[in-house]
Amino acid sequence: MFRYVLTAALLLPAPTHAQPVSWGMAQCGALMDVMEDYVHQQPQKQYLDEAAVLMAAAARQQSQAEGRNTAELVKVQSAKRDAWVDMGNTMAFKAEFGDWVDYCQSLAKSYDIKLHKSMLR
Repeated sequence: MFRYVLTAALLLPAPTHAQPVSWGMAQCGALMDVMEDYVHQQPQKQYLDEAAVLMAAAARQQSQAEGRNTAELVKVQSAKRDAWVDMGNTMAFKAEFGDWVDYCQSLAKSYDIKLHKSMLR
């Protein structure tokens, strides 16, 4: 029996590694930056701008704590920003958008990133 369990374990795919937290923060900053482009009312536009700046700063700090090169964050953030921009103004209607907003809010709370209360549920 042990032989079968060992064989089955060896056939399972290797676990995938989650992306660094700093990358998630950078991607959240990108999302908030793109959201700010589509919002025209104050003070929400200002809140999104501030949130993007705070998430980018937190990403840099977290990247350093992870021992990573902070320069890679520019690529990560740019790629995610481009992906959101490519969706256009329909991005808010996609399930992925809601998932990312929830993730970013959770990440901000978990890492004590001081977003305006209107940005948090």
